[in-house]
Amino acid sequence: MLDIFLAYGAGLLTLINPCVLPLLPLIAAGAVARHPLGPVAMAAGMALSFTFIGMLVFWLTRAVGLQQEDISFFTGVLMIGFGAVLLIPRAQERFATVAGGVAGGSTAAISKVETKGLGGEMLAGGMLGLAWSPCIGPTLGAAIGFAAQG
Repeated sequence: MLDIFLAYGAGLLTLINPCVLPLLPLIAAGAVARHPLGPVAMAAGMALSFTFIGMLVFWLTRAVGLQQEDISFFTGVLMIGFGAVLLIPRAQERFATVAGGVAGGSTAAISKVETKGLGGEMLAGGMLGLAWSPCIGPTLGAAIGFAAQG
């Protein structure tokens, strides 16, 4: 029983991630303005999205036959690549251009669905979960791994 509470706490810690925390008050305030239960529906959508993504990644790594060492190596190379992007101004500009286009399209899609009642808030939460998954992936992965051990 303690494992469940610890896993829940680890999941809550994903909210203090630097990518998420600054946006959370604004998103929650907007959800409350649209419906009093909007943040609850949005949180449910995020939880479902995070769970789906975690299970999908787990299933894909098993289906392809990736081992933990392979994943660690790949993510290490990916982190070095992101570090290089941050160090090289031209790479930063290109990455910002690509990311800006994706972010703009995502914002437009979320704006269309979140005005459709509680179902729209839940769908918007799911879309935010998809958008935030790369940012909170390590913390979320640790929480899922801890829950799976219990």
